[in-house]
Amino acid sequence: MNFDFSALNFETIDSNINAYPDMFLNQNGVTFTKKVLEDLSYPAYVLCLLDAKARVFAIRSCKPKGEQKGVVTISNKNLLDPLRAVTGEDWIPGKRYRVRGFWVADAKTMCFDLNEGVQEDFRPVTPSNDAE
Repeated sequence: MNFDFSALNFETIDSNINAYPDMFLNQNGVTFTKKVLEDLSYPAYVLCLLDAKARVFAIRSCKPKGEQKGVVTISNKNLLDPLRAVTGEDWIPGKRYRVRGFWVADAKTMCFDLNEGVQEDFRPVTPSNDAE
Protein backbone atom coordinates (compact mmCIF):
# COMPACT_ATOMS: atom_id res chain seq x y z
CA MET A 1 0.00 0.00 0.00
CA ASN A 2 1.39 3.38 -1.00
CA PHE A 3 0.36 6.15 1.41
CA ASP A 4 1.47 9.80 1.40
CA PHE A 5 1.72 10.61 5.12
CA SER A 6 3.06 14.12 4.43
CA ALA A 7 -0.20 15.04 2.65
CA LEU A 8 -2.16 14.76 5.89
CA ASN A 9 -2.85 17.87 7.96
CA PHE A 10 -2.68 16.59 11.56
CA GLU A 11 -3.53 18.70 14.60
CA THR A 12 -2.09 17.82 18.00
CA ILE A 13 -4.64 16.65 20.56
CA ASP A 14 -3.67 17.38 24.14
CA SER A 15 -5.19 14.52 26.09
CA ASN A 16 -3.79 15.88 29.38
CA ILE A 17 -6.20 18.81 29.47
CA ASN A 18 -9.57 18.47 31.16
CA ALA A 19 -11.90 20.85 29.39
CA TYR A 20 -13.97 21.52 32.50
CA PRO A 21 -13.11 23.01 35.89
CA ASP A 22 -14.66 20.23 37.96
CA MET A 23 -14.52 19.41 41.64
CA PHE A 24 -15.24 15.85 42.81
CA LEU A 25 -16.36 15.23 46.38
CA ASN A 26 -16.53 11.78 47.96
CA GLN A 27 -15.99 10.17 51.37
CA ASN A 28 -12.20 10.34 51.03
CA GLY A 29 -11.63 13.86 49.81
CA VAL A 30 -12.13 16.66 47.35
CA THR A 31 -10.41 16.46 43.96
CA PHE A 32 -9.96 19.35 41.53
CA THR A 33 -9.30 18.80 37.82
CA LYS A 34 -6.28 20.20 36.08
CA LYS A 35 -8.48 22.88 34.46
CA VAL A 36 -9.23 24.32 37.93
CA LEU A 37 -5.51 24.49 38.64
CA GLU A 38 -4.78 26.07 35.27
CA ASP A 39 -7.41 28.77 35.84
CA LEU A 40 -5.89 29.47 39.27
CA SER A 41 -2.36 29.59 37.73
CA TYR A 42 -1.21 26.43 39.54
CA PRO A 43 -1.24 27.76 43.09
CA ALA A 44 1.03 26.48 45.84
CA TYR A 45 -1.65 27.44 48.36
CA VAL A 46 -5.37 28.12 48.14
CA LEU A 47 -7.84 29.87 50.39
CA CYS A 48 -11.00 27.77 50.84
CA LEU A 49 -14.26 29.72 51.12
CA LEU A 50 -17.76 28.45 51.93
CA ASP A 51 -21.14 30.17 51.93
CA ALA A 52 -23.15 27.52 53.78
CA LYS A 53 -26.51 29.25 53.29
CA ALA A 54 -26.10 29.61 49.51
CA ARG A 55 -24.26 26.25 49.37
CA VAL A 56 -21.38 27.67 47.33
CA PHE A 57 -17.77 26.60 47.86
CA ALA A 58 -14.85 28.50 46.35
CA ILE A 59 -11.08 28.38 46.18
CA ARG A 60 -8.82 31.35 45.60
CA SER A 61 -5.18 31.21 44.63
CA CYS A 62 -2.81 32.51 47.27
CA LYS A 63 0.59 31.90 45.72
CA PRO A 64 1.48 30.58 42.25
CA LYS A 65 3.80 27.60 41.84
CA GLY A 66 4.94 26.27 38.48
CA GLU A 67 5.66 22.69 39.58
CA GLN A 68 1.99 21.73 40.04
CA LYS A 69 1.10 19.47 37.09
CA GLY A 70 -1.91 17.21 37.71
CA VAL A 71 -5.10 17.02 39.69
CA VAL A 72 -5.12 17.86 43.38
CA THR A 73 -6.92 15.92 46.10
CA ILE A 74 -7.48 17.36 49.56
CA SER A 75 -8.51 14.94 52.30
CA ASN A 76 -8.30 17.39 55.21
CA LYS A 77 -11.13 16.92 57.73
CA ASN A 78 -11.34 20.70 58.20
CA LEU A 79 -12.41 21.01 54.56
CA LEU A 80 -14.47 17.82 54.19
CA ASP A 81 -16.65 18.19 57.30
CA PRO A 82 -18.10 21.62 56.40
CA LEU A 83 -18.71 20.53 52.80
CA ARG A 84 -20.49 17.38 53.94
CA ALA A 85 -22.54 19.40 56.44
CA VAL A 86 -23.67 21.77 53.67
CA THR A 87 -24.59 19.00 51.24
CA GLY A 88 -26.39 17.17 54.04
CA GLU A 89 -28.95 14.52 53.20
CA ASP A 90 -29.14 15.60 49.54
CA TRP A 91 -25.90 13.71 48.83
CA ILE A 92 -25.70 10.00 49.62
CA PRO A 93 -22.72 9.10 51.85
CA GLY A 94 -20.15 6.97 50.05
CA LYS A 95 -21.09 8.29 46.60
CA ARG A 96 -19.01 10.57 44.40
CA TYR A 97 -20.37 13.93 43.23
CA ARG A 98 -19.12 16.24 40.46
CA VAL A 99 -19.64 19.99 40.63
CA ARG A 100 -18.76 22.14 37.61
CA GLY A 101 -16.81 25.23 38.60
CA PHE A 102 -17.20 28.76 37.30
CA TRP A 103 -14.48 31.39 37.22
CA VAL A 104 -15.07 34.79 38.82
CA ALA A 105 -12.36 36.83 37.11
CA ASP A 106 -12.50 40.01 39.18
CA ALA A 107 -12.17 37.97 42.40
CA LYS A 108 -9.67 35.54 40.82
CA THR A 109 -11.71 32.75 42.39
CA MET A 110 -13.10 29.42 41.20
CA CYS A 111 -16.60 28.83 42.59
CA PHE A 112 -18.61 25.61 42.87
CA ASP A 113 -22.38 25.75 43.40
CA LEU A 114 -22.99 22.65 45.53
CA ASN A 115 -26.67 22.80 44.57
CA GLU A 116 -25.55 21.69 41.09
CA GLY A 117 -23.71 18.54 42.23
CA VAL A 118 -24.26 15.46 40.09
CA GLN A 119 -23.80 11.92 41.41
CA GLU A 120 -21.27 9.94 39.37
CA ASP A 121 -20.01 6.39 39.32
CA PHE A 122 -16.34 5.91 40.06
CA ARG A 123 -14.20 5.26 37.03
CA PRO A 124 -13.04 1.65 36.86
CA VAL A 125 -9.40 1.04 37.65
CA THR A 126 -7.56 -0.58 34.77
CA PRO A 127 -4.72 -2.98 35.60
CA SER A 128 -1.23 -1.70 34.90
CA ASN A 129 1.47 -3.66 33.12
CA ASP A 130 4.13 -1.71 35.02
CA ALA A 131 4.05 -4.11 37.99
CA GLU A 132 6.19 -6.74 36.25
